[in-house]
Amino acid sequence: MIAHVWQLFIRWVELYTWRFILSLLLITFSIIVVWEPFWFVSALDALRIPYAVFLVAFVMFFFLRNNYALASAGGIALLIILPGIWPYFKTANEIPAEAKKEKQEIVESDLTVLHFNVKENNKKIETVAEAAVQSGAIIVSMQELKPISFPKVDTIMRSIYPYVYSELDYPGFGMALYAKVPFTSTETLEFNGFPVLHCTVEIDGTEIHLLAATTSTPTNDKDAQLQAKQFVFMSELVLALQGPLFLMGDMNSVPWSEGIEGLLKKTQLKDSRKDLSATYPAQSPLQIPIDYIFHSKEFTCNKFSTVGGTTSNHLGLMGYYTLRSTKKSKIQDDKKAQ
Repeated sequence: MIAHVWQLFIRWVELYTWRFILSLLLITFSIIVVWEPFWFVSALDALRIPYAVFLVAFVMFFFLRNNYALASAGGIALLIILPGIWPYFKTANEIPAEAKKEKQEIVESDLTVLHFNVKENNKKIETVAEAAVQSGAIIVSMQELKPISFPKVDTIMRSIYPYVYSELDYPGFGMALYAKVPFTSTETLEFNGFPVLHCTVEIDGTEIHLLAATTSTPTNDKDAQLQAKQFVFMSELVLALQGPLFLMGDMNSVPWSEGIEGLLKKTQLKDSRKDLSATYPAQSPLQIPIDYIFHSKEFTCNKFSTVGGTTSNHLGLMGYYTLRSTKKSKIQDDKKAQ
């Protein structure tokens, strides 16, 4: 019986060799991408969304052509990679400022936070600063600033953001935090040339920690290992701080990567994303989410969306947050009033 089944299998392979090889390649590639045995596979995993889109088209094409073997193989390959990405399989909601005004959209919040990777060699960097000013956010994080570009941004930002803390002494890691309210403390924390900005502000009597960082890009094994250490460093910083906290930055990793999943598991921070909210590259029809605003359990994110319309190669991220403790105190005050 076993010998007969084996002979049928061999005969099928001989008749459909190319289909068998293609099916095997698709399924094996999906397994390797999820497994991430090497740094370059982790880099490929960042393209899991475009790969999933390709597989959907692949399955539909061969199903309509009645090639059920290849359609099934594509379906299996798709099912293997879906668990990590299905929560993000929805296009980010980017609404122009004019449309928001027309809709008279109002989002209740205690704090609004904007993050932007400005693009290090942006010749028209002023457009990013102008978008930040128009956003009306209380806190703004900007990354990939350089000593030569920072004054151009700062001149525009200071019109409504009188408080700023910047760090430009680390090549490739230039950053600044802007606020409409005073910083109660500022410092730069460092690990092997990797800086993390740490500022605190007071909102409605509550001290809030603000962390901003951008990790190394894992373009080789050395940088991948360095990025992993940077994630550990950020996790340790978050765990060492008490109370409400935000961590903002270009993390050069997708939400389903080991680095991001490990960070969130260790710190119990939450990703503000409501959908894919892909940010890079901004001008491409296929984008990946590598920029983040993480928040601690003390906050509820009421709305989160991307911000475009600038010359940066990254879309910005805007979040509206409510302090849970504030919600509870308001409820208690209402009950006492009754």
